[in-house]
Amino acid sequence: MPTSMPRGQAHVVVAAVRVLAHKSGRPAAIEEIADLLGWSKELTGHLVRALEAHGVVRTIKSPFDIRVEVEDHLKIEELPVEDHGPGLQDEVEEFHERFKKKQEQLQNLFDAGEVEKKKQERLAGLDRELEKFKGSKWNPFGEPPPEDH
Repeated sequence: MPTSMPRGQAHVVVAAVRVLAHKSGRPAAIEEIADLLGWSKELTGHLVRALEAHGVVRTIKSPFDIRVEVEDHLKIEELPVEDHGPGLQDEVEEFHERFKKKQEQLQNLFDAGEVEKKKQERLAGLDRELEKFKGSKWNPFGEPPPEDH
């Protein structure tokens, strides 16, 4: 069963595909569409797949990217006028927000110097162990080590 999407979003995606095709003279890539619309690549890819399932657009897959062409823009009128229920865009934005917070927490950890402090403590411990090791000299002949004057 094709994924449902609101008619307004479909018009925006198809318009972006047309504008990009006009500007570049070739079918638009999903990344270009997302960049033009200011949406995430994930959301744009989902919307393009939904439009393809409804027969509105056609995707051209290559080993390097996926390009999008308008197939039948009149099929947009068969889509619902507004979205019912929680939208994918809200979920994607929530995911990006959680990801951003996690990145900030990691950055704060590094900025606070905790990692550097632990590294210095570990190096100091290694220095102490090295000094212990240097203190006793091993003599393969069983002779006592010479005394330093």
